[in-house]
Amino acid sequence: MDLTLNLTVGIIGGGPAGSSCALRLLKNAEERPINIKVNIFEGKEFGTHHNQCVGVLSPPLEEILLKELDLSLPYEIIKRQIFGYRLHSDGNEILLVGEDKTGPTYTVRRGELDRFLLEEAIKRGANFFKTRVTDIEFVNTGRRREVRIYTESGFFKADVVVGAFGLDEAMLGVFERKTPFRRPGKSLKTFITKIYTERRFIERNLGNIIYAFLFPHSIPNIEFGAITPKRDYVIVNIAGKNVNSHDLDTFLELREVVEHLPPFKKEELDYFSGSFPTSPAKNTFGDNYVIVGDATGWLRSFKGKGINTAIITGIKAADTISKRGFSHADFRYYHDECMKLLKDFHAGNSIRLFTKIICRLHLMNPIIELAKVDPILYDALFNAVSGHETFGEIFKKISSPDVMRRTASHLLLWRARRFEKGRGNQWKSKPEG
Repeated sequence: MDLTLNLTVGIIGGGPAGSSCALRLLKNAEERPINIKVNIFEGKEFGTHHNQCVGVLSPPLEEILLKELDLSLPYEIIKRQIFGYRLHSDGNEILLVGEDKTGPTYTVRRGELDRFLLEEAIKRGANFFKTRVTDIEFVNTGRRREVRIYTESGFFKADVVVGAFGLDEAMLGVFERKTPFRRPGKSLKTFITKIYTERRFIERNLGNIIYAFLFPHSIPNIEFGAITPKRDYVIVNIAGKNVNSHDLDTFLELREVVEHLPPFKKEELDYFSGSFPTSPAKNTFGDNYVIVGDATGWLRSFKGKGINTAIITGIKAADTISKRGFSHADFRYYHDECMKLLKDFHAGNSIRLFTKIICRLHLMNPIIELAKVDPILYDALFNAVSGHETFGEIFKKISSPDVMRRTASHLLLWRARRFEKGRGNQWKSKPEG
């Protein structure tokens, strides 16, 4: 235990992970005899600088905010409530709608959400410094170990530092040089664009549905694409290991994509590039430091749920610091508390690889057809895309003997029909005489 009656926490990053950590620290301080000083360092201007995030809040985020942070989302930052998903793959599509068992899904403007959380943290007592951190040091002073934080505008000391900087290249490098932390080794590249339109068009043509596209065959680099409606604009994004801006050009020209978009001039669109991790980071905690949010690499396949991951890890880190301590041994509690995220990450990666193989073998078409009449498979597709259930829960349901037998029988029958159809076409095309 490293707890004392006076504790200074330095949080590098004022996004959802950092702000949630600050809010939870201050909440815990009110309930325990601890004087916690929280310093947040953030150089970005939320709402001005673009964040490469679609801005979808998935359940049970609303419940977490209320229960763990005493926060309610203000109505004005919610752009739309999402009621379903239309999944496109292999020339087929299916509308996926399920019960909001764990809460609603919202679309928001990411900058507005970040600003709201940061302002709430400041209101409750966090000190905010609009500056970039340039370096950190861990120094043994004799009595205890302290963290020295160097910024563009000043020098600060802390008992423990929280890395809530996302995938900021400079800070990843700083922590890799000064701690055993190692960034996620793999990632998917993303490209995003925003298309403004009248609200009337969105209500009439898109409604409260997100349109998802899995592994389109005409663009091999793309693993996942989506059209997400907001209030007066739509977000189009693609993701893949080797995607580039030309892939987004091509994606915007696909017939099944164009039919859901408002009129636009491609040459007038702004593109934004980013990435998100597809492998976990190493050594996400140690003496006097802990990593939260995207930099952990614990994001969900397909859905991402980066905002959820950020807030959950921020809360768990705060609980560890304020209730247990900030040594390497203390932070094992943080790791154990986040094990559900890590397990779901690994399960999601397995399903992502399995889905990729299915799509490349052109087997997604018959699976979608079966899902239209099979409630268990239908729910599995809905929950995989929506994030309402963990991948572990989804896999448990679809791997039951009954579901596996029905799926195998359907695929064999579909293959047989394709073979017979192919033989028939070959016979018709055979020249006479």
